[in-house]
Parts: sequence; C-alpha cells; structure tokens
Amino acid sequence: MISCQYDDNMKTRKALSSIISSALLLSATTVMGTGLVTWSNSSLSSYETTLSNTFSTNVNKLNENLSIEKVWFGSNPKFLNVTITNVGTIGVNVTKISLKTSTTTTDIPFTHSGIVPQKQNSTKIIYNWQSGNPIQITITSSRGTIFTTQVMPP
Repeated sequence: MISCQYDDNMKTRKALSSIISSALLLSATTVMGTGLVTWSNSSLSSYETTLSNTFSTNVNKLNENLSIEKVWFGSNPKFLNVTITNVGTIGVNVTKISLKTSTTTTDIPFTHSGIVPQKQNSTKIIYNWQSGNPIQITITSSRGTIFTTQVMPP
C-alpha cells in the first residue's frame, strides 16, 4: 500500500505550480494564436493575389479577338501570306502560327510587339503548299487563346 502524508509545504508548492502552469498555458495559447492569425492572413493574401491574377487573365482572354483574313499564296519560293486583324478591345501578342494539312503539321514560332485593337499585321510564311490540299491555319496568343480558319491553295 502507498501511504500519503500531508505536508503544508506541498500545499504551497501546488498553488504556486498551478499559477505557473496557468501562466505557461496562457502564454503558449497566445503565441500559437498569434502565429495562426499571421499564417492565415499571409495565406489569404497569397490566395487573393492568385485569384485576382487568374480572374484578370481569363477576362482578358474573353476580350481577345483576332480575325484571320486576306490569306494569299505566292510562288518562287512558295509562301503563304496571312493578314491578322485585331477586332478585340485589348492588344494581342501572337506566339505561334500552325499550318496543318491532312498529312503534316508545321509550327512557326512567332514573336512581335503585339497587335493593338483595330489594327492589322501581315505575315509572310515560307511554306511549300500543295495545290488543292486544304490548310488549317491556327494562331495562338500569349494568353493561350486559339483562332483558326481553313484555306484552299489554288
């Protein structure tokens, strides 16, 4: 059997340790609470920035609008001339033009300063086209918007 003796010093020490324990728990709770609030504010700020950028990019994609027009073919060497008109409300940077036939796909990297609204850009592309073989022209913008048309060489 275990015997317990009651000591007045123990009583005093218990009360003191109880106060110290409460102070430590209160301090720990305060520090953890402050850390949690700081972390959540930084996470919320980061999420808000990401959401704002995503919204802006997607809205701008909706405002991009290119019209592929005046496509004509030349020879010696064979080439294709494509005129692009920006009929949207914001400037568009074209990053790639793809020419696709029933047998081949040719990607042409394309960089320029951009096409401002209501303006045109005419591009000469050296391409060995075949008479009577339709070509699908696909234009990709820097925001990932895709514009396409199909033409038939003479």
